[in-house]
Amino acid sequence: MERVSTAGLGQALLRSAMTVQARLADRQTAQASGLKQETYAALGADSGKLISLESQLSRLQGRSDTAQTALDRTEAMTSAVGSMVDLVSEMRTTLSEMSTQSSDSVDYNQVGETMLADLAELMNLQMDGRYLFGGGQTTSAPVDVSLLTAVTTVPSTADTSYYLGDDTVQSAKVSDQAGVDYGVNANESGFEKALRTANILANIDPDDADAIAEAYDLATEAMDELLAAQGRLGVNSGRLESYQQQQDTAISLIGERISDMKAVDVAQVTVEISQYETTLEASYAVLGKISKLSLVDYL
Repeated sequence: MERVSTAGLGQALLRSAMTVQARLADRQTAQASGLKQETYAALGADSGKLISLESQLSRLQGRSDTAQTALDRTEAMTSAVGSMVDLVSEMRTTLSEMSTQSSDSVDYNQVGETMLADLAELMNLQMDGRYLFGGGQTTSAPVDVSLLTAVTTVPSTADTSYYLGDDTVQSAKVSDQAGVDYGVNANESGFEKALRTANILANIDPDDADAIAEAYDLATEAMDELLAAQGRLGVNSGRLESYQQQQDTAISLIGERISDMKAVDVAQVTVEISQYETTLEASYAVLGKISKLSLVDYL
């Protein structure tokens, strides 16, 4: 039987050991998860700060994703407009040849029809199922050249009957205060003139000098205006990239603060675990000795 004095001591040591064991389990859980605490409530006063920071991080990540999406679209449009410039340049070269060479060996009308179709395909550019040159009308092709009236005589007039989009300019909200209008629509003058040049080439008499001259001048104007549109797209790409970099810098900084609040110090928790294990082993050793004591040992 235990002495009365050792019973109380044993109970006190047992309670102390159980407390150390609980702390050890907590530190082992933290080591395994990499987190100081498993719940916000367990963080105490820091929980409100952490929730606020995570909310900011989510908002910034959304802005960054929006900027990246707009940047991807802008770069795709820039490339497409560049291809349009190349096609118009080819048409201008063809028109120049028509004014000096016989039309017997080349079907220039067919060349014009091909150019018209190629320009329409570029203007109906899609990304992720979204048409990029139709303004706010993003679910259906904005350009249908079959709606154009064939140009058989000159002077010609502007014709945007091919355009099925609207006048909305696509915009990206890149911060709480700022947005970037990045869209370019296929009813802009440069687009219309490019299509009209191809329309003239597809339908005129290849020997009609006046028609050739007008188409050549239109091609020159179309190139200039398309290059201007490409320049605007380039400026917008730069703005979007700048905003995205700002957002990503803020995301990195806030992410580090969140990590500091949530993540454990691996070295520190390893030391704490070792200390608790040593203390626990010592407590159990003492408890073992006390439990073996009996009255007969002192008689």
